[in-house]
Amino acid sequence: MNAMDPRPARRGLPAARAAALAVLAASALLAGCKGASPAAATVEDSAAMREHIALLEARAARLADINAIKRLQRSYGYYLDEGQWNDVADLFAADATLEIGKDGVYRGRERIREYFRTFGNGREGLAPGQLNEHLQVMPVITLSSDGQRAQGTWRAIILAGQLGREAWWSEGPYENTYVKEDGVWKIASLRWFQTLWVPYEGGWANNADANGARFVSARLPPDAPPTLDYKTWPGAFTPPFHFRGRYPGLEPLAAPADAASHAVTPARIARLALQAQALADQDQVENLQRIYGYYADKGLWSEAAALFTDDAELHVQGRGIFRGRARILEYLRAIGPEGLTPGRLFDQMQLQPVTHVDAAAGTARSRWHVFSQLARHGEFHEWSTGVMENEYRREDGVWKISRLHYFPTMVSPYEAGWGKVSLPFSRYEPAIAPDAPSPGPASHYEQAFVPPFHFRHPVREAAIPASAAPAPVAESAGALLERIERQVTAAEHRHSIENIQTTYGYYLATLLWDDLTELFADDGTIEIAMRGVYAGKASVRRNLNLYGQAGLDDGVLHNHMQFQQVIDVSPDGTRANLRARALSMMGNFGRNATWMAGTYENEFVYRDGRWKFIKDQQVNTYFAPYEVGWKDLPQRAPPGITASNPPDAPPSMPFDLYPKNFLVPFHYPHPVTGTGAAGR
Repeated sequence: MNAMDPRPARRGLPAARAAALAVLAASALLAGCKGASPAAATVEDSAAMREHIALLEARAARLADINAIKRLQRSYGYYLDEGQWNDVADLFAADATLEIGKDGVYRGRERIREYFRTFGNGREGLAPGQLNEHLQVMPVITLSSDGQRAQGTWRAIILAGQLGREAWWSEGPYENTYVKEDGVWKIASLRWFQTLWVPYEGGWANNADANGARFVSARLPPDAPPTLDYKTWPGAFTPPFHFRGRYPGLEPLAAPADAASHAVTPARIARLALQAQALADQDQVENLQRIYGYYADKGLWSEAAALFTDDAELHVQGRGIFRGRARILEYLRAIGPEGLTPGRLFDQMQLQPVTHVDAAAGTARSRWHVFSQLARHGEFHEWSTGVMENEYRREDGVWKISRLHYFPTMVSPYEAGWGKVSLPFSRYEPAIAPDAPSPGPASHYEQAFVPPFHFRHPVREAAIPASAAPAPVAESAGALLERIERQVTAAEHRHSIENIQTTYGYYLATLLWDDLTELFADDGTIEIAMRGVYAGKASVRRNLNLYGQAGLDDGVLHNHMQFQQVIDVSPDGTRANLRARALSMMGNFGRNATWMAGTYENEFVYRDGRWKFIKDQQVNTYFAPYEVGWKDLPQRAPPGITASNPPDAPPSMPFDLYPKNFLVPFHYPHPVTGTGAAGR
């Protein structure tokens, strides 16, 4: 069996859980004896099984709650993008609080609504030419023990401005709380800590924070002053991360106190099976889309097209519709040569998914933010943002893209920015004729266009899951119970690993070196930017000194964002691989500003009930001075070994920076064909 086979095995399970599985399997064999059809198979209704099924339900519910909170916060970002202030406010609980930057505290949903209306200058929706992108990335979600409240850390990447007038960069983390009321998750408190808000022209090297983190308080006085005074750019500030000092992954749950009072019935098992399948399906769908982005980055058009169904559609709003996998491949190949091409930068970041799965039907829909960095060396370089509303279908157990509908929001030349120039499409957009025209208007920000949402408002129009039992599953009870256990356990592992990798990014951004080191196993390694391999926890800590002393200093920006994670857990549940994207905003006030992009291929190990880094490796795509961008970026070498703080071993993977093109080998096979793409 492949070391990274996506099917989790039972080895490595906690002893109590493994024992319960053994009881379940034995009971299932008795229940599914000769004469019983798989659909009618039942398990013995014993106290042990009642407790175990109740625990499985609690574990699945916790994961579903985490997914619901992610959808909630990501919806907040999508509504902000479009200036849909009423939709934003309706995501909050009636007694919620809002604290944006240093505007102070606004209490209650209606005051929050008033805040956002004031922010939008009294109008619902954006003005033509207004850009208000609020990308919601890097979630670290922690649920309370009773499952009714949660804490969440996020980061906002903001591209704002008005065509013909101004453009702004902004970023900063959120520390939010959430509450579950009548089965619906709502925002209980939202606190956004502004790191910077600076003009596009000159960026963060030449501009201090423009507004002091105040937006509306002069026009709409708050209900209370800011709860925390802090410095914005070029000042340094470390937010009060809720996860600091604790394990960021999932901790074990206890069985509910009333577990023994609920009978184990076929309907209950079938309902749990559907919940577990939905968790697995969502992970697979989101992995699929993220993998599409990685293939597109490097011009792996054949691999990208193979992710689609035979009858799929690719629709670029304003350009047209391409029907069928063959035509989709033709369109992709028209973008440029297949495979690695020197001088081509085509980074397609797939971010902020709001995914809804129908596990019974084998279909899914998902909304994504696309944030692109595009260049042809010596010719042009561009920023681009857009929204995808995609559909997916499970065929013979394999998820594929059945419809990709891309709505370009902004394309702007790097040298000008979105406040000065808007392009209808990227200069990479091919001239190939579509199979059908694109209905409706163009989706660019000049038009104040809102890409249609596939989902209803997650609070105001929340759909509470039906209590009716799903159809019986045509699977033996023993196999069904083991599948449920595997799917829930794998989803738990993936969530824990996502939290750990994301926590790493927050610690890296704030130079919390001791906290970051604690994420590693004792025998873990770190290898960044061809500086060589630092082996063991002490060496990991020593490596971090290469990036500066612990703790942020004024005038230093070290924002290292982590997203687009593709996580695969080994069959025995003891190791995992992760591919993730890095994007960094770095610099020193008054001196320099730099963009850095790269790819992680990391490994994790599960020991004593906790996941740890066993290998952290980042391969850089580029280091680009802000004032240069990518079009005329000269060839340079990666940072390499520092003689004064040498590694324990030389670099394990030599690579070239842009404008050369390097493909970091994938740890996973193609999710549809099962073949690899790393050998190109």
